[in-house]
Amino acid sequence: MWPLTRTDVPVKLKGATRALLLGTTLALAGCLEVPERLLLSDQFAPGSDCLHPSLAGSSPLPATFSLLSWNIYKQQGDWRPELTRWSAQADLLLLQEASGREGLYRWLNEQQLHWFQVAAFNWQRLPTGVLTASTGQAAQACGQRITEPATRIPKSLLASRYSLQGAAEQLLVINLHAVNFSLRGRTYQAQLDMISEAMAGHGGPVIVAGDFNRWNARRQRLLSAWASRHGLQEAQPEPDLRTRFWGYPLDGIYYRGLNLERAESMASDASDHSPLKAVFSVPGQ
Repeated sequence: MWPLTRTDVPVKLKGATRALLLGTTLALAGCLEVPERLLLSDQFAPGSDCLHPSLAGSSPLPATFSLLSWNIYKQQGDWRPELTRWSAQADLLLLQEASGREGLYRWLNEQQLHWFQVAAFNWQRLPTGVLTASTGQAAQACGQRITEPATRIPKSLLASRYSLQGAAEQLLVINLHAVNFSLRGRTYQAQLDMISEAMAGHGGPVIVAGDFNRWNARRQRLLSAWASRHGLQEAQPEPDLRTRFWGYPLDGIYYRGLNLERAESMASDASDHSPLKAVFSVPGQ
């Protein structure tokens, strides 16, 4: 989401207009490129088939694990101290608007995290898109893109699977940066349908988290109907400091097949989005 502040609606409207103008300007100037390579990684060249594992081996996540989701706003703010503090003891890290700057990759390596990034587009020769990192190695990673109807700027999602201690089936994690501008919500629904395809046939636990860009009643209805159809519940944070637009929280964490132990959101000075953190456990553990 492009608006710059958390609470001021007129500024958010100006920010949305700025995003539209920026996307048009970048496209006309040729500064924005869509790379052929969809996934970047610290460890492997992923296979093209999203229905089958693309890694030879994986290491499991613990039966009780924590997840942090944050739109990091291309690291334009002082992101390092906030991310270091909030990601402490997090087993899964889901970033949106992650820019492929050397500082971020160095930080991930310092934390000894395994990571994947969907290069939704390149701006100033840097890949930008969703990035998923974890303490355990994934059994699969697969990225997808969809193009904004108005700005023509791609948005991305990343599906990854992890072995989970105490669970008979793998955990499927979807990291999402939803389309922002979509008349009548058709492209927004199309992106939700892409997630449905990724979940098809998966009977194990699921987490879908990220920047849902649900800034009006229509989007909230589409998202709620889609979540209900797939048996997904939303983790309600306490305290709830999520960035809101017209009263709707932009970011969220949806889940099924897991126990939610707790969820919270935190105020950020480094991004126009507030991060979300949740702790889950395998039922019966």
